[in-house]
Amino acid sequence: MITKLLEGHGRFRREYFEHERELFETLAVGAQRPTAMILACCDSRLVPNLLLNANPGELFILRNIANIVPPFGRHLANRSVGAAIEYAVHFLQVPHIIVCGHTQCGGLRALAEGPEKLEVETPTLATWLQDAIAVRERIARQWEGKPAEAIAQQLVFENVVAQLENLLTYPIVKRALEENRVEIHGWVYDLATGRIKAYEPVANEFRAIEMP
Repeated sequence: MITKLLEGHGRFRREYFEHERELFETLAVGAQRPTAMILACCDSRLVPNLLLNANPGELFILRNIANIVPPFGRHLANRSVGAAIEYAVHFLQVPHIIVCGHTQCGGLRALAEGPEKLEVETPTLATWLQDAIAVRERIARQWEGKPAEAIAQQLVFENVVAQLENLLTYPIVKRALEENRVEIHGWVYDLATGRIKAYEPVANEFRAIEMP
């Protein structure tokens, strides 16, 4: 497998880097000015640069299991998320922050099947997913009797909304919103169709993004 990855790096150097050498030279000597910060799941099937056709330097990406945004001030061990948010808003001055989930999320499926099962073999993962457990419990109550898979599918969408709410607990984000320096967005990427649905706060629903 590592040989395959190294061969891929060779093709990158020959076919992409050399073709875009001017771009990479500019990035190497100048400050980054990304168009957006993306808080995404680290699932290998979700590739933000690829699905948005973005060049290097255009996206500031933070990835973790289930695209979680711990509330401000909680869990000192998870401070990397807050540090990245503050860096993006204060130093990079990103005009957009996007929380991006995706269908068939393994972390949320495991949570839907029962958080107690995670604690035995994956206690760190169980702790990490605590910031989505309240959403899971609410859906489970509303959808009592439905299979875990259906709950997991709904959880993908409602988890994005919950993490948007957590994002608003960060003083630097709240201040940037008040000063109209940043916009926040909630997206769900459909692995099967390649389409993105965006959260509409007024209607409280996700709608497919219409391509120009």
